[in-house]
Amino acid sequence: MGGRVALVTGGNGITGSAIIEHLARNTTFEQWSEIIVTSRSPFEVIVQDSRIKFVALDFSKGSETLADRMRELCASVTHAYFSSYVHHDDFEESNKANSALFENFLKALLKVAPSLENVTLQTGGKHYNVHLEPVPSPAREEEPRRTASIDNFYFPQEDALIAAQKGQKWTYNIIRPEAIIGHTLKPNGMNSALTFALYFIVSKEFGDEAKMPTNQIYWAGYDDVSDSRLIADLTIFVSTHPRCGNEAFNVTNGDYFSWKYMWPRLAAYFGAQSTSNQVFTKPVPTVGQPQQDLSLAEWAKDKRDVWDRICDRNGKPEAKATWDAGTWAFQDWVFQRTWSATLSINKARRFGWTGHIDSYKSFTDAFRKFEEMGQIPKIH
Repeated sequence: MGGRVALVTGGNGITGSAIIEHLARNTTFEQWSEIIVTSRSPFEVIVQDSRIKFVALDFSKGSETLADRMRELCASVTHAYFSSYVHHDDFEESNKANSALFENFLKALLKVAPSLENVTLQTGGKHYNVHLEPVPSPAREEEPRRTASIDNFYFPQEDALIAAQKGQKWTYNIIRPEAIIGHTLKPNGMNSALTFALYFIVSKEFGDEAKMPTNQIYWAGYDDVSDSRLIADLTIFVSTHPRCGNEAFNVTNGDYFSWKYMWPRLAAYFGAQSTSNQVFTKPVPTVGQPQQDLSLAEWAKDKRDVWDRICDRNGKPEAKATWDAGTWAFQDWVFQRTWSATLSINKARRFGWTGHIDSYKSFTDAFRKFEEMGQIPKIH
């Protein structure tokens, strides 16, 4: 007899694909007998495993419609991992859409999965308002919610999960990563590592200094990121250890760094010019007032032909399409912060999780994976 049955949503996303890879590479049939994967678009998998089953689901549909689609394949699900996300640049639109996604999914799941043991929801550092204003750093899970000037869909998602679990045998978990570093076969709305790679490669082509498009405060401050492999590892760990039930956990790589020193190291991977003594043209901003010395979105507007030329010259014409996956506006939104915001992972440590990766390795592993998958040419 087989073991647990996973249902992974957002199978084409960075986290979803990382959970699938983690289960496929690190577990046996006796531990996990099925890995059911869903996404709105056709599923593209990096790993091959006979346990992987796919069902196309659109969680913007009502729960009754979804339940009809899920009933046969998902009846044996024991552990559900929700990492679906719909990207909208407009916050109000994004909040409304993503709140509905999760509630539709959860209601449908509870109709069809009588053997359910755990539902894990991925949210993120925005839970603490790190994207809007200076907040106590490192942010801790036990801190009360802060009122946001922009609605945060993490809150209604979390509230729906906690309310649904009351009085039930199954448990929940909430996973809160920082900026996620990883890879996926399909474009993602927030893939920082891929955007950096495009920027560094084109900057090298021009022979320009690959300045970090930020401000003096963010440049010299401290940051952390979350490798998708660690997110997957913690997700499986907490969802299968009863002592971790009904708890939220931050997840990061376990180290802190300053962009002032990390950025030139990342540029050097591609042979691009960068220095820790970067000169800024604008005066030092006021803490809490967003500012950027230059905009990636503006920079990228006329660089497509250059990227195509680089791909052709390096024998990777298929990588031309990767330019469309550059998340320039999203990265501008991150780099305009005039404050540092990190997450504490002390709670995960107290509960017995020991995951860690050097953040430089996290980035460069992702760069190598992009090369391996043919998404960028290997130029170093």
